[in-house]
Amino acid sequence: MNLIEIPKKNKEDCINSFANFILKDYSLDNLYKLSMIGELGEKNIRGMAWKIFMEVLPANDSIEKWIEKLQYLRQEYKILSDKMTKKQNFFKKEEENKKENIIDINNIRIRKNSLVFNPYHEEKETKKLINLDLDRTFQELALFHNKEIKNKLSRILFIWDNENHDLGYQQGMNDILSIIFLCLYPYYFPNEKKISIESIIKDKVRINIIENSEILYLFFHDEEEFESDLYICFNNIMKKGVKSLYDFDFESKDKQIDYIKKLLLFKNEFNFEKEDLDSPLNFRCNMLIKEKLKKLDYELYNHFNKIGLDCTIFLQRWLKCIFNREFEWKDALIIWDAVIASPEIQKGYNLSKIDLIALSMILRIRNILILCGQNQCFMMLLQYPRIESIVELIIFSDKLEEAILDIIAGRRSLFLENVKNFIINYKNNKVEDKKNKNIKNNTCDNLENSDYNKEILPIKSYEEGVERLGNIFTKYHSQMSISDEKEFLNIIHFFNNYK
Repeated sequence: MNLIEIPKKNKEDCINSFANFILKDYSLDNLYKLSMIGELGEKNIRGMAWKIFMEVLPANDSIEKWIEKLQYLRQEYKILSDKMTKKQNFFKKEEENKKENIIDINNIRIRKNSLVFNPYHEEKETKKLINLDLDRTFQELALFHNKEIKNKLSRILFIWDNENHDLGYQQGMNDILSIIFLCLYPYYFPNEKKISIESIIKDKVRINIIENSEILYLFFHDEEEFESDLYICFNNIMKKGVKSLYDFDFESKDKQIDYIKKLLLFKNEFNFEKEDLDSPLNFRCNMLIKEKLKKLDYELYNHFNKIGLDCTIFLQRWLKCIFNREFEWKDALIIWDAVIASPEIQKGYNLSKIDLIALSMILRIRNILILCGQNQCFMMLLQYPRIESIVELIIFSDKLEEAILDIIAGRRSLFLENVKNFIINYKNNKVEDKKNKNIKNNTCDNLENSDYNKEILPIKSYEEGVERLGNIFTKYHSQMSISDEKEFLNIIHFFNNYK
């Protein structure tokens, strides 16, 4: 197996991008726009942008505040790491003493009084599970076969497990941490100018931002601090909504139900069951299908019910790993750009962008799914077809959000109607005249543009009609012009009259 190497970014390019996008013309909106079009990586700014989106570095604070906060968080992680090392050494020694039948009264007293006590064999089982999961993560990448890197990832997950006894480590968290690792790793370099950063903090008046761009960049991307920063980012993204995919962390059932009701967009379309209250991931999956998909595309929803398709099987993996296993790692990073840049996550909301992308993935291959039985649907959704441009999926999710807002507000959504009409024609190869003879008139009433008068070539064969149908459908995932509408109507007219 040929493993893929992930090189470091060019250091000078990273420093220049840091100076331009962060120090000189910093704008959260600009970072957001770059994330929506998949250009954070190309601009060499992804690592810094993710820290801002995750509020490791609060968006509206100054550089000085960022430095102070990151120093504090890094020190906090070192304390956690040291505490864990001492704890592990203690239990390891105790285990060895047991094997040798040595009883140490002082050790017993320490063991009883320890605030961080956890049976040694249970911790070993947790470590074993973490390492087992890491052995299955991004195995096509050479970095994930590096023992030192695997030890870092394992240590971070183990420390997080010990600091979050209410939930602990769960399968899928290895994927979350690993994608953050892939985001940060290329931007970190050895820092040989650590002493200078202190003078920058103390002498705020004399800061020359551009002249000190290298010193500042290396502070935020210090190779020696990589493990600390990785833990900090992972901990923040868990707090920002990912943890809620694993556990409802509420004091009472009433608060839990109130939270669930806030997530529902179409409150009359979905009645949550008792089991939904026990599993947040099941609730999320059921809400996606029984509430949103049912409202957006009842025909597809009804088809899933008829063939007995259990959508939670594929949706749980999609949501829990946030699409890491459905796409190549480069595309997964672009999807993550959009997910963590979404305004909701900055308000501590529920990562609604994940829901929109999941719905977009289903609707994107709707024309195939509605023709398939249960097994074929599972195959398509568990081995998702390759997408040439992942940005198109993000654009489609944005348009889908607009369509949902239109439906909630009682407005007509031309976008969804056109997608539905397209699918009907594709499935049946010809459409009943009664259902579609008025589509052209209804649509043309809303089109006042000279672009509509562009000549559309006639369709000469059924095969050409299907091909052009496929071409026009692709455009519904991005931008659609008036001439595209005319082509769409031309195709409908062709299939209506095809015999």
